Amino acid sequence: MGFVIGVVPYLNAEPLVAALREPPLADEVQVCSEVPSLLANQLLAGELDAALVSIGAVLPEPSLRLLPGYCIASHERVRSIQLYHLKPLDQARIVALDASSRSAEAQARVLFAERYGVHPQYVVRPPDLRAMLAEADCALLIGNPALQANALLDSGEWDGPPVSRIDLGAEWFAETGLPFVYAAWAIPADRDPAPVHALLARAAEWGLPRAEALARAGAESAGVPLEVALDYLTRVIHYRLGEREIAGMERFLVLAQHHGVMAPDAAIRWALMPAGSASDD
Repeated sequence: MGFVIGVVPYLNAEPLVAALREPPLADEVQVCSEVPSLLANQLLAGELDAALVSIGAVLPEPSLRLLPGYCIASHERVRSIQLYHLKPLDQARIVALDASSRSAEAQARVLFAERYGVHPQYVVRPPDLRAMLAEADCALLIGNPALQANALLDSGEWDGPPVSRIDLGAEWFAETGLPFVYAAWAIPADRDPAPVHALLARAAEWGLPRAEALARAGAESAGVPLEVALDYLTRVIHYRLGEREIAGMERFLVLAQHHGVMAPDAAIRWALMPAGSASDD
């Protein structure tokens, strides 16, 4: 077994990671599936050769490097990063955060400060919408739990308090006019990036053309309607880490540092220079 690769257990990652579970790449890889925040810890501990991790977890860590080429990003709406709220956002006092993603958590903190001019109290809770809203004015969900909560609300079967929701990808675009990069491949700074970069590029080259098939195969296990899964993987999520995505990361870093969400020494550190590897989608 050549590489130990960390992947997230979410539908949005399938076009980048599905090939790692299929021959011939499966013969070269041990796949470790965890939520992004845990993957970041494993990467820092040297337990993984690479992982698809939250940008919010990579940028503050000088011992980690980003690989160019591929990411999980939204150009406008994202569907799977949702803020559910019981009162207007500029009146929010307590926000319950799903601790699975540091990028979404940091994005929410930046948007509350930058877009709504408020600094609520934040509490970290398991991704259970009903329980989160029982103690907070707002709840942030990411990944499959957000897609499932959306499906529940859209179906009319939600029997909890009246809930409004906003899409953080759409809010970010309205504020900045830029894509938001939620996750990208990262490696420890002391690892040779070239072999794992080539492996992950092969996985993407296999998976991206199969996005529709992967959506059909994964909709039921993700707990979302088929039409939502198809729209999500083929239109909403973008996978190329191009110039506009890098500009979105740079803007996020500036705002996160300005509002004290990220340390002043956080930076975008590349394992390989992005020039020639990044391309606009």
